[in-house]
Amino acid sequence: MVIGLGWVLSRLGFLSRQALFDLNRLSYWIGLPCLLVVRIGGASPALSDVAGLLFVAAGGTALGMALAAVVAWLLGMPSRSLVTFVQGVYRGNLTFVGLPVVLYAFAGTGAATSAEAAALIAFAPMVVLYNVAAVALLLAPQRAGLAGTLRAMGHGLVTNPILIAALVGLAVSLGGWPIPVVLERSLSAVGQMALPLALLCIGGSLYTARIEGRVLWGALAAGLKVAAVPLLGLGLGLAVGLSAEHLRIALILLACPTASASYVLVLQLRGDAALASTTIVLSYVLALPAMMAVLALTQ
Repeated sequence: MVIGLGWVLSRLGFLSRQALFDLNRLSYWIGLPCLLVVRIGGASPALSDVAGLLFVAAGGTALGMALAAVVAWLLGMPSRSLVTFVQGVYRGNLTFVGLPVVLYAFAGTGAATSAEAAALIAFAPMVVLYNVAAVALLLAPQRAGLAGTLRAMGHGLVTNPILIAALVGLAVSLGGWPIPVVLERSLSAVGQMALPLALLCIGGSLYTARIEGRVLWGALAAGLKVAAVPLLGLGLGLAVGLSAEHLRIALILLACPTASASYVLVLQLRGDAALASTTIVLSYVLALPAMMAVLALTQ
């Protein structure tokens, strides 16, 4: 409903493109980092318990990449389309879709605290995995500019506000340092805006986004992203005996639609921009029923 509200507000002109851009930046650079610091910093994580969750999330991602590569090769895609296709299949929007859905999915339940801690701790390594794999993939068909691009990737990681906030929160939690009350309340107050703003921006972006081409390939990539990748994760989770709580988290993360940031990276590294744009738009449309199915099946 919140995503739908964002779509309606954009359609009515209440939220302009510039407003969406500014709200997105506010949530990404301010709201979400504040939320992560206070939530992770106040958690009591058991890192050994999160290992299975990370294995399933990362393993499902790796299997999704392999499946996408095989499908793209069988379809005879040129190299720049193949790597774009693979990125579209595995790289989900954890920040603006995964986190809100996970946190709301457990809100008000007895498992809320432990599930939230596990999801937030697993979040940072997945962000690193997604970014590193995306750059490595898109650089694969190229030979020029490798050193400069790798430097840019390193700079992007060390200046990523979401990653920095997650690591700061984890350090506070593991160190057992109490967050001063005035700081905790301030961070909480600002962080409360992050999740609804993120969902509103997703809805608004759905209205303003356009399908640029490569519809069949984009639809296939989107379908693999929201259906095949979670199913692969489900198989892994059942195989390793993952708890119901952590299995739900892993499947939500794996069922996320393709990250909008992937389009920017495709443009920078000269991938197939039309395929990337179409995959993103269609994955958001397909992700709604897919994530509803995940939530219903893992109650």
